[in-house]
Amino acid sequence: MPQPQDNARVIFLIILIFWLATTPDSGPGLIAGPSLIKSRLARQRHALGILNSTQWGDFSPRLTDDPPETEAKYLNLTGFREEDGYAWDDLQRFKDRCEEWSANAVGIPEVAEPVWQNATGVVRGWWQRINATTSRTHESYNLTEISPGVAWTGSSSDWRRNVTGTEGKIMMRIEDIEDAATEPEEIDRMVLEKAEIKAREVSATVSIDDIKGTGNSWEMRVHGVHWPHRGVMLLTTTSEKYAGIFGLPHLTTQPDFFQSTQALLNRTLDKALAKKEQHTFTDQIDPWSSNLDAPGEVWNPSPHCEYLLYVQVHPLDQDLLGVQPSLTGPENVAKAIHDIENELRFPQGTGHRHIPRLQMSAVIYSPDCAFFLETKGPPAFAPVDGKHMLGVKQEIFLYGVTTFLLGLALIIFGQLQLLKMQMRETSTPSTLGRVSFHTGCMMLLADGMLFTGSAAWSFSASTTLLPSLAVTCVSFLSMTVETFFLAEIYKVQEPEWRRQERERERERERQSRARLAHVVPPSSGGTPTRTRTPTPTSNPAMTTTNLPSSRQTPVNNPPRPPRSPPIIIPSDQDIDAEIAEVTNNNNNATLPAPATAANATPTSQNIRTQLSNIFGRLLLIGMCVLFLSLAAASWRPNLRATYFNILLFAYLSLWLPQIYRNVYRNCRRALSWHFVIGQSVLRLIPVAYFYILPNNFAFAETDWTAFIVLSGWLWIQIWVLVAQSILGPRFGVPKGLMPEAWEYHPVLREDNIEAGGLPIGLVSTPSSPTSPERVRTGEEGKDRKRTNIHVIDCAICREDLEVPVVKAGDDDPTAGGVAGVFARRMYMVTPCRHIFHSACLEGWMRFRLQCPICREELPPL
Repeated sequence: MPQPQDNARVIFLIILIFWLATTPDSGPGLIAGPSLIKSRLARQRHALGILNSTQWGDFSPRLTDDPPETEAKYLNLTGFREEDGYAWDDLQRFKDRCEEWSANAVGIPEVAEPVWQNATGVVRGWWQRINATTSRTHESYNLTEISPGVAWTGSSSDWRRNVTGTEGKIMMRIEDIEDAATEPEEIDRMVLEKAEIKAREVSATVSIDDIKGTGNSWEMRVHGVHWPHRGVMLLTTTSEKYAGIFGLPHLTTQPDFFQSTQALLNRTLDKALAKKEQHTFTDQIDPWSSNLDAPGEVWNPSPHCEYLLYVQVHPLDQDLLGVQPSLTGPENVAKAIHDIENELRFPQGTGHRHIPRLQMSAVIYSPDCAFFLETKGPPAFAPVDGKHMLGVKQEIFLYGVTTFLLGLALIIFGQLQLLKMQMRETSTPSTLGRVSFHTGCMMLLADGMLFTGSAAWSFSASTTLLPSLAVTCVSFLSMTVETFFLAEIYKVQEPEWRRQERERERERERQSRARLAHVVPPSSGGTPTRTRTPTPTSNPAMTTTNLPSSRQTPVNNPPRPPRSPPIIIPSDQDIDAEIAEVTNNNNNATLPAPATAANATPTSQNIRTQLSNIFGRLLLIGMCVLFLSLAAASWRPNLRATYFNILLFAYLSLWLPQIYRNVYRNCRRALSWHFVIGQSVLRLIPVAYFYILPNNFAFAETDWTAFIVLSGWLWIQIWVLVAQSILGPRFGVPKGLMPEAWEYHPVLREDNIEAGGLPIGLVSTPSSPTSPERVRTGEEGKDRKRTNIHVIDCAICREDLEVPVVKAGDDDPTAGGVAGVFARRMYMVTPCRHIFHSACLEGWMRFRLQCPICREELPPL
């Protein structure tokens, strides 16, 4: 027997791991990855050295209006070289526009109005596109020469983030942490103090929607510098083809800005690069990457348009601030702003009437794709067309998120209480059989998705951790109770579903036999003979619409079982012993047939298995909807709105299965009105928050039309349930559309022979005629004269029951109208021909489906 080749297996495993680690299909792998990271860090270290050795004015590219003899200066940075061919012709135009916007917002630097010192917050607005002097496309650049050694993907097609529309939306999430690194005062201290400029790092996530162009949306990460005393921020993207953060000081508008930016970046960039150089294996993400999916950009970079953003923070509304600078001086306004910011960051209980909103304006310049984006607002646009970018500070934004989450937790808790109340009312098999299983599944699916989303949010939440945990806990409780409720409904309705499945199989089998017997094969020498399928003789008494579906005689009458021997009561009256003896004799005489899978009663284990399969499908559907919703967040705005409208329309159709269940079971009301109305309102409130509240935390656009349609659709379903409760579940439904069911509110006639005559207690016989005082003839109107009002005693409450009976030979003009429906709602007739008050019999049938008089089984409501 040959020895096992252990060494060969080890060598094969090493070769396989080496091949997987170095394959270029999905990335450079474990072997080539660190070398690429080191190459990128070397390029960035070289760019930082150039930043340290340059001065203001070293980057002065050739402008559009410059004469040919003008000397142009460029930097040895990627994207800042002359041979790279970037559209720096409009750089001075960009700087002039920035200075103009700052002057319009805060005035000249000597008398500038105070602004927010901490710009952390979220703002949004509209932009317009302005063409640059020159035009550029992706064909204007050779990326191999611009960034050698980088394998670009999709470089031969249009670049990403290329805005082509005339206007669109913009949203910025700014992270301006005061504890971040600031420039040291000892560097050029006299210049810095003279201009009162102090710089610190800032980063932002910018979302641009090209609504009237490609229809796409982009998100990018920008990094830069914030000068809080002037309320100015300059941010840029950075990539392998554009060293934006390393050349940012040369893109500033003033020498003071250049010096403070250079002093800040020299220290912070060096510190970040030193940290990256020590962790080339574990930390391979570019800290200044403009892509949110940074790991994928490391291995497979794709070209995109670069952006340079100049953001100006606007002064606060003086009316809301409560301080007039003309009376108290600008220093008091700055102090009031400082007090508000300290209270927001470190709450001490100091009250403020109103917190002014955060307002900004921005000028965006793309040096490679050659276009400008400017926010819409005064003075170029009227205030009705836009106020540049409006938003709230981070603390106010988080407070709004916290308030929403706490309100959502209370809403789910209210839904849970309504569900518990409904479970107490539907605690019997009779009432559980009325509730739609699919309506409960829709509620469970929605609450399960909410639980999953809140749990995922809790993993990354910091400030909103406690409200997120509250939503997660309450939604988990609601989901658990709904699961238990659905399990009880399934146990009650499962035999009905199996019976329906057997009936469908029996019907398919009958149709198959009918098709086979339609043409008989020809005999020898003869012609095919066509035969007719024998039709069983129908019994008129059994085809009446008053009989329940479970009491109908099937088409093919099965053979009757052998009659059981009579039970003779012995003289000692021991009936139980006699029944046991007869049962033993029958068991000894005839052995029962072995049970098959078709007629075996499912055990508790089978029911649990079936429920597990159903809940597993719900879990799979919920996960698919969640992932699809996350993907829809990056779709075009119109497609995204359409998707969420359709999803909410399906979610708010939760009463449709219950309406169908009422019609199928001929049940007027299965759920309490507190539950129906309460659940409808509570589940509509979160939808209203995003559809009609303009300042929602998700910055979703208001859509009153869609909300009216969604709420109207839910309102229509509620009114259909009300109509079913009042007029009957099958009022207006064509006959034959649903299986026959027993009608507990029939039209009673004296000559109704097919229905078996009048109910017991209303029949007059010669031996015991009905007393005249128990029968009244209507005297109001000719329609009332066609009916007699019989008064009998209800066997449940022992009170009088007035029953209208149509005289023989007359037609009931209100039989199909609303008035007749309300008259027939007062009484209920059982298949055993007993009559009761509707309220009395409904209360009885909540606990048992047996006639209170003869104990015969009753069809469910």
